[in-house]
Amino acid sequence: MVAAEDVLNRAVAEAERAVAEAERLRVPAVEPSAEDVRRIIAFAKSGEASPELRALQRRIAAGVLSWRQVLMGEAGGDAVVRAALAADRDRITELMRGERPAPRPRPVVRDDDEEGEAPTVTEDAW
Repeated sequence: MVAAEDVLNRAVAEAERAVAEAERLRVPAVEPSAEDVRRIIAFAKSGEASPELRALQRRIAAGVLSWRQVLMGEAGGDAVVRAALAADRDRITELMRGERPAPRPRPVVRDDDEEGEAPTVTEDAW
């Protein structure tokens, strides 16, 4: 019985810490400006945004949520919002500060034909 109480007390303490941390992170010091939102929308529509952030942008464009709700933490319970923020939180923070994020490196696709090598054709290819 004592061990069960100890486990329960630790779980309650951890939950209280998590709630306190979520509340601390929930409300930014200042509400995002129209310019902040414009920069985030442009990024969310770009090819550099994660698929999760692009999915969130589509939901916002459909009227399900607003960027204000997302950026003020009011939509933190939404799974799509959580996924988008997990994927692009650093980029969104940079944009909120007015910084222009460095482009993500694109994967290098090597095409052997571009190096002047003729393709090898064997009888099996026909």
